[in-house]
Amino acid sequence: VDQCANTRFILDHCGNGDLKHTQAQRDQWKKDMTDIAKRKNIVGKVSGFIASAPSRGKWTIDDLAPIVNHTLDSFGPDRVMFGGDWPVVLLGAEKYTDWANALMTIVKDRTEEQQKKLFHDNAVKFYGL
Repeated sequence: VDQCANTRFILDHCGNGDLKHTQAQRDQWKKDMTDIAKRKNIVGKVSGFIASAPSRGKWTIDDLAPIVNHTLDSFGPDRVMFGGDWPVVLLGAEKYTDWANALMTIVKDRTEEQQKKLFHDNAVKFYGL
């Protein structure tokens, strides 16, 4: 990323935040996410990491929230976007709506503007849609 300062990058799957991480692994992931997010030519995509659940549907919003929130806080509201990750999301969720509803619950206390950026505006801007 540093060597290609004029190239835009997307870090998918919350940088592979893993629901099965040990605390030490989670701490390292958080440090790495904070570090990579300092580069302004990279955006974070909130997607896919739910596939790391111990088994399909065996997670709670409290399991997901730390990964989502750290990603959002590290990159800031202007450099994050939602990724549905269909159909891979079904490796960790019973239904696609389980993932989508969980994410909407996690971000419900963020401003309406921040939610709109996450779910729509930032992707439109990044992809030039």
